[in-house]
Amino acid sequence: MPSEVTVQSTLFESLVRLARPDAKLQAEFLAAGFDMDKPRATYPAAVFAGCQEATVRHRYAGLDRKSAYRTLGRELVRSYFDTLVGKVVGMALKVAGPERAMKRVSLSFSSVFSPVDIQVESLGPADWRVRFRSYPFPAEAAAGTCEGALRQAGATEPQVNVERYEPPDGFDLRIRWS
Repeated sequence: MPSEVTVQSTLFESLVRLARPDAKLQAEFLAAGFDMDKPRATYPAAVFAGCQEATVRHRYAGLDRKSAYRTLGRELVRSYFDTLVGKVVGMALKVAGPERAMKRVSLSFSSVFSPVDIQVESLGPADWRVRFRSYPFPAEAAAGTCEGALRQAGATEPQVNVERYEPPDGFDLRIRWS
């Protein structure tokens, strides 16, 4: 039986930075299992998923669900680059460039989610497939995160598409840029 995925507190810090929760959203975070006043080092994936869902409802109410999660992913990674750990990661991405950054996608995701099953396949220059399995978060959020990280790495016009869903918690992303 696979271990339950856990999420590092750095990602919660990033979510709080982007969501700027009012009292109502703070209460929803607390109901999901995240107390902003008493953060822990790690949380079960279900807690992060609940906080993501609450953020989508409050911050992206005018968007359809897939667009809301993609936007959340983009903004979450941008907010992550404002954290202490994220600043170091962001500089490393800039130095590495998009091709080398793609080779390290699994390592990047596993720095905040553990355990994760992510395989990366190069299909050609600036053309990659990333397979997520046993990944309990929306594919669209991962797509937005990859777009944001690639921009940080210097990619021009990154395009990340969900190529295939593999229920219950798997999907493939096709990632290209110019």
